[in-house]
Order: sequence, then C-alpha cells, then structure tokens
Amino acid sequence: MDTKTELHPVTKEDRIDFLDILRGIAILFIYAANIVYFSGYFFFPPEAHIPATNLVTDNFVDFTAFTLIDGKFYSIFSLLFGIGCAIQFQNLNNNNKPFAPFFRRRMFWLLMFGLVHLVFIWLGDILTLYALLGFVLVWFVNCTNKQLINWAILLILFPIANWFVIHVANFNYPNYIFQLNTEYSKHFGFQMTEWQGKEFSDFQAYLKNDNMVEFFKMNVGNTFIRIGNILLEGRMFKVLGIFLIGLWTGRKILTEDLLNNIKFQKKVALYGICIGLPVSAFRSYIEFFSNQDLFWSFLNTLSYAFGTVPLAMGYTALLALMYKKKVKFLHWFAPVGKTALSNYIFQTFISITLFYGIGFNLAGKFGITVIMGITLLIFILQIFMSNWWLKHFRFGPLEWIWRQATYGKKIKLKKV
Repeated sequence: MDTKTELHPVTKEDRIDFLDILRGIAILFIYAANIVYFSGYFFFPPEAHIPATNLVTDNFVDFTAFTLIDGKFYSIFSLLFGIGCAIQFQNLNNNNKPFAPFFRRRMFWLLMFGLVHLVFIWLGDILTLYALLGFVLVWFVNCTNKQLINWAILLILFPIANWFVIHVANFNYPNYIFQLNTEYSKHFGFQMTEWQGKEFSDFQAYLKNDNMVEFFKMNVGNTFIRIGNILLEGRMFKVLGIFLIGLWTGRKILTEDLLNNIKFQKKVALYGICIGLPVSAFRSYIEFFSNQDLFWSFLNTLSYAFGTVPLAMGYTALLALMYKKKVKFLHWFAPVGKTALSNYIFQTFISITLFYGIGFNLAGKFGITVIMGITLLIFILQIFMSNWWLKHFRFGPLEWIWRQATYGKKIKLKKV
C-alpha cells in the first residue's frame, strides 16, 4: 500500500447528488420522529397542552406519522452510512491506501461527537451507535455481495430472537442497564416515576428542569435508558444489517450504475411499499390500540422487523425514481444533506432551547399537528441556513472539524 500520498476529502465534483438529497430528506423525517420526544408530547397528557393546539387532526396525524415515519428514516440514514463506506473503500483502493486504519480513525472521531451528544445533551443520539457499529462494519468490507445480503437478512431478523431471549428464556439483560438509571437517579435525588412496573427518572421533571447543572447530571443518567432501549429492541443488529445492505448498494452504484437501473428501482419501490406499508400500519394499530401484553409485544417486534426495512427501501427507490424524473423540489434537500451532521446536532440545540426548562419551557404544551408544523418551520430554516453556509464555506462546521480530525491536518473551510 502507498502510504506517502496524502488523503483528501471527497471533492464537490465527486459527490453523488441524489445521495445528498436522500440524506437531507432523512434528516427532516428523523427530526419529525425525534421532536415527539423533544417536545414532551410523548410524556405529557393532552390536558397539559395549550387547548387551542389540540386540533381535530391530531389523532390522524399521530397515527399516520408513526406509521410512515417511525424507524423508516433512520433506516434510510443507516443505508446511506453503508453506501458511504463502500464509496470510501473504493476511493482508498483506487489511491492504493489501506481502508481499515482510515475508517477506524473516522469512526473514532464520530464516536467522540456521539458520546458528547449522548451523555451530556440528549439520550436519543444515534451517532454513538453508528460509530461503534462502524468499527464492526470494517470486518465485512471484503465479503461477497451474496454474503452481505445473507448477513443483512439474518441481522435484521435477529431482534425477533432477541425478543425470545428476553421474554421467553426470561433473560432480561437490558434490565440491568435500566437499573443503573434507577440507582443513579435515586443517588442524586431526582424525581422518580413508574413505567411498565419499573422505576425510572421522571421525564416530565427532566424536561421542566431549569437548572443547567442538573440538566447535565440528568443526561448522564439518561444514557443508561438509551443503552437499555437499544438492547431491548435489538436495534444494534438491525442497524448493522442495514449498513450491510448499504455496503451492497454502494458497490452496485459504483460498479453497475444502480441509480440508473429504473426496472430494479420500480421493483423495490413496489414490493417495499406494498409489503412495508400495511405491516407498518398494523404495528401502529398495536402501538395505539393494543394492551401491550406478551402476545402483542411479540407481534410488535415481528411487524417492526418485516415492515420498517421494506418500507424504508421502498421510499428510497421511489425517491430515486422521482430524482430520475427531475422532480425539482427534491433539490431543496441537498444543502441539508451536505451538512447532515451539523444539522442533526443543531436540531438538538434548537429543540432544547425551544422546549426544555433551561430554554423557553414549552415541553408538553402542543398537540401533535402543531408539533409537526414546528418541525417543518425549523427544517425550512435549516434549508436557508445550509444554503447560505455552503455559498461561503466548503463543509458544514461540524463536518469540517470531523474531516480535520480524521485526516489529521488543517483543511481550508472558507471558499475562495
């Protein structure tokens, strides 16, 4: 391997425009899923809302948003992560550079971003999980395409086996992590609440807290809830499985011009939506109307496995077809996609400022229709800010820091 030639970030000319668009769309709908928690909607009853914000559309919007959004767009983001890995692998090979050291260095610095975000700011962080699984992804880059798909299917379905281990074999290993949250919260005297027969730190008190020091201390404890939920859902298996589909997809884009394979895209869109949409609607029915006993819990896990990924793939293929048809509004999303890391983190800071007690204290004040409207307004602001930023600078601010840390050198930020 040639170790003398310097590595450089991907240039503007080498970027694939559709992937930036898809990344921007994913950022919008990941926020639409996250804001339900940021805003306190998930934790406060309707009686806590400002009455004028409880609209007749709320039940429909709530059910529809959960069906169409929940889990689907972080799956698309996971797909893009795998595609990016494939592109980086080819670029390094073309330059006769070793891939593993570079990608591990890249993942290490992503992990640093993620840990700060997760431990001190918000428990819903996805960067930490992505970075940790990125280290595992390195082991798969030399697999054949068939091996990638076989492993992907196995991993995406593995949360079903995880459910059996927890609920049938009665080895509830995530409970040990949840217990750490309970012990931590009691140690610091945080307000407690009960959920599904277990004690946790009270999220209403967390959202309403107006003390900055307490905010950071609470976030450290919330980290245990996040880890426990990931283990309970078996999310690490599913995300790694989608990474592998992304790795396969990236290879096909680079070697077989997959983005111009209209026949394949139509097939994926048709089967993905026809399978994923009804199964996802059934999962929403379970979430909204079932009693969540063991039987319904199993059906929930089953429907998540068979509904979320097909629908996410269907969305991706449908958007690729729309891109080929030159649907103009899709290009509005590209600037946000090019600065995805920065926009993802900024969404956290905007939401904390707007909803938390350390900000404007609006948690639990709005119905879901109004919350989705707020989501759109904030994202439109991000489109304008991303456009402005990219007119003056080469990378998003956090992307620039990440690149410099990864490449181990100063990289020019401002455009000439």
